Amino acid sequence: MKLRNIILSLSIASMAFLASCSDSSSSNPKPTISLKAGAGYVATSGNINMASVITFNVIATAGSDAMKNIVITAKFANGSTKTLLDTALINKNIDFTKSIASQGAVGDAVVYTFTANDNNGESASTSITSTVIPEDLPLDGIADQKVYNALATGFNSAYNLELSVPISSGSPSVKDLLDKTPSGAAQWANIIGSGNGSKFVKCTSNDFNNAASTTYLYNLWVAGKATATDQISGMKVNDVYLVKTGQSVTFGLYLLNITAVVDLPAAGNQNDYIVFDYKKFTL
Repeated sequence: MKLRNIILSLSIASMAFLASCSDSSSSNPKPTISLKAGAGYVATSGNINMASVITFNVIATAGSDAMKNIVITAKFANGSTKTLLDTALINKNIDFTKSIASQGAVGDAVVYTFTANDNNGESASTSITSTVIPEDLPLDGIADQKVYNALATGFNSAYNLELSVPISSGSPSVKDLLDKTPSGAAQWANIIGSGNGSKFVKCTSNDFNNAASTTYLYNLWVAGKATATDQISGMKVNDVYLVKTGQSVTFGLYLLNITAVVDLPAAGNQNDYIVFDYKKFTL
């Protein structure tokens, strides 16, 4: 028994030694990458204005004789990632500037990642997070809009808040408001969600009366986003909701005031609807 234990211990030790040798022998020099600070350059996390142009000064050094490429990506709150730059490079030392349109809508925290890929198979990355904030601009008012029960025939059961357009069919991606009455329901559910991931925050009549600028709506979102929901239900007259669209738009915050709720009691009559006014920013 003792001899067997000794042999087992030696085998384990030998495997650990070989593994450590293998790890160390396969390591290659890694590249480096950083962002240069300076006038006009974005180099650290912070706020950026909506619809602005931002400029990065990227500095990288290959671990081998030359770099393979530099990739810049933007990651959004919904987890999706967009490639902003993928450029092949042959130099060992890289120093260049890149200007891009700021990504995301107001209230989004966008992660920009800069990756240097070396010709030796190694890579290095650095990231910053930019929160999109609005300029202080006036809002427009839209009145007497309707969303019908999804089971109503010949009526619009969805709404595009960005374009101020009621919708009866088409891509879910533009449906900021969408009636959620399930197929086959005997009565209207009085539930509004979306087709694109819009978020809803309950506000007050005072908010609707006082909201006059993009800054006001942005501050409402900052204060209420932790309580945001995917849908709202049991709507009543004078209910007020802030909506953050799931569309990729410049501003994307809208303040709704429910002005009428028409719930028809007769079984089989599905022509129920809500009426609302809302405030929006128009670029």
